[in-house]
Amino acid sequence: MSIRLRVFTVAMGFLFLTSCSGNQLGAQDLNAALEKKIQEVQSSVFVIEGLACGIKSLGTGVLLEEGVLTNAHVVAGVESVNLTDSGGTEISSHVIAIDFETDLALIDSSDVFGDPLVINNPRSKELSFAMVGSAGIIEITPVRINRLVDISITDIYGEGKYVRSGVELSANVFPGDSGGPILNAAGEVTGLIFSRSLDNEGISYGISSKEFSKVTSQENKSIVQTGRCR
Repeated sequence: MSIRLRVFTVAMGFLFLTSCSGNQLGAQDLNAALEKKIQEVQSSVFVIEGLACGIKSLGTGVLLEEGVLTNAHVVAGVESVNLTDSGGTEISSHVIAIDFETDLALIDSSDVFGDPLVINNPRSKELSFAMVGSAGIIEITPVRINRLVDISITDIYGEGKYVRSGVELSANVFPGDSGGPILNAAGEVTGLIFSRSLDNEGISYGISSKEFSKVTSQENKSIVQTGRCR
């Protein structure tokens, strides 16, 4: 299914997610097995901070084999990034791959401790959870994948027209949750949160894991230009 997406942006240098009051899922939906899995993967998710044209950016990222994956709009215009893990340890790093069309970026993980998470395809109607850093620490929020969608959207600067594979979510998300991984019950990464709908309260969107190769497969990963500020 193809949709045209209007997303929420704020004048703080990059796209933010805001809280959604509708279609909220309670913590009771997370059973004991899922809670155990959360503990296992928590050390692989990071709060991401940087300065873009003097404005602080805040987002979330997840450790994969190739590096820490986040949204391109989280790191657009920054010269360096700071990663904070679930234990409060801060690590200075830099962007090694970025794609403005799919809104994905990869951060160097050479100094990062943690186990890279496995990628899998998202499934419609799947009860999942997201790990997000809007509060400056890693927190858990239940999400449900309503459907798989092809999203018609511009790049992160509002230019051009592109189609990316995505997921529509019922979720409760906040500013700074951009880049938060969507994980299934096995702790596998199936998507990455990037926006909420302007038209439907309580609905948010993620980038499907099918798009991750746009940055993870880039060769000769080194320090790259992160584009202009937003």
